[in-house]
Amino acid sequence: MVRATLILTAALLTVLPALGQTAAIRGQITDESGAVIPSAKLTLTGLSGLTRSTASGADGAYSFTRLAAGDYTVQASAPDLALPQPANVGLTSGVETLNLQLRVVMASQQVAVEEHAGPAVATDAASNASALVLHGENLQALSDSPEDLQADLQALAGPSAGPNGGAIFVDGFSGGQLPSKDSIREIRINQNPFSPEYDKLGFGRVEIFTKPGTTSFAAQASTTSATASGILAILSRSTRRRSCRRNTAAI
Repeated sequence: MVRATLILTAALLTVLPALGQTAAIRGQITDESGAVIPSAKLTLTGLSGLTRSTASGADGAYSFTRLAAGDYTVQASAPDLALPQPANVGLTSGVETLNLQLRVVMASQQVAVEEHAGPAVATDAASNASALVLHGENLQALSDSPEDLQADLQALAGPSAGPNGGAIFVDGFSGGQLPSKDSIREIRINQNPFSPEYDKLGFGRVEIFTKPGTTSFAAQASTTSATASGILAILSRSTRRRSCRRNTAAI
């Protein structure tokens, strides 16, 4: 009986110190420049499934205490910073120092490209956001007087690019007489400021498009009027000559 008690006591004296032995991990978190990183998140993982988490203090220090002997893995991270790879450490007893240095991590960005993500960009004249097109009721609201109509159009066109002021084009030609409002089909103001067909920027430019046949009809009417006047003049001269001949014969 005494011998058994002695053996049990010796066994307890051998096991109890081993049970009382614990380990700890302590260290400091810094970045690549050596500056301490407060509030970094740390995670400790053991082979037995043990998981602990902590955060570094204002001085970048951290610790995991009361750990059993064994192998552990430590992971640390901070905003835009992380360990290149988890740190492995084997504990027996006492305190193990493990300083960790975090590196800058490039944030991954994903850009989704859709076929119809937004309005298409167009370079044609009809897509000019600053263009003003007048026709129909808007055109009828303008003045009937050519002088007042020209003043209204220049006011709508605004300031021009250059010292010569804005230009008015009638069916693509400049310097002509402004047609009557009844013969105008459409008026475009600043329709395409960067059109290559003009020698300067189109700011302040007014384009007038007449109705089909209006110009040719006006030209034809003008030609017909001139021809009729010429014929009348010729007939008048012929009549005067015949009258003179009769008077001479009578004498």
